[in-house]
Amino acid sequence: MKITLFHNKKGLIHGNDPKRICCERPGILRIGRTEIKMKADEEAIMPMLFNGSTGNYSATFETSYGEIYHLESVEVRSGWIQPPPETAVELMELRYRTDRAEEKIEELSHLFDTNSLNFLI
Repeated sequence: MKITLFHNKKGLIHGNDPKRICCERPGILRIGRTEIKMKADEEAIMPMLFNGSTGNYSATFETSYGEIYHLESVEVRSGWIQPPPETAVELMELRYRTDRAEEKIEELSHLFDTNSLNFLI
């Protein structure tokens, strides 16, 4: 599983391996009352959650810098996280691409100031 975080302080856990999880940032993953410490870009072993229970649980990810991301609720079946619906993954990919495009637009806007007097000076 992988945690993808967005600029709007939301995120999604997705993937197919319920026994391993990773994130591009270090922090603490909280699913219900379970806490899992994570290092940046390193896979962490997922423990069996809630003594093998089944249900939907809230999830958050707190980075080591104190930023809190609210993740999409997690479906747990027999103690293991289930992959989200395909539409959620498609929306996540679109949001991820939008975040990257916004970063690039902001970077380019700082490079090219549209004030015509700047070009003359």
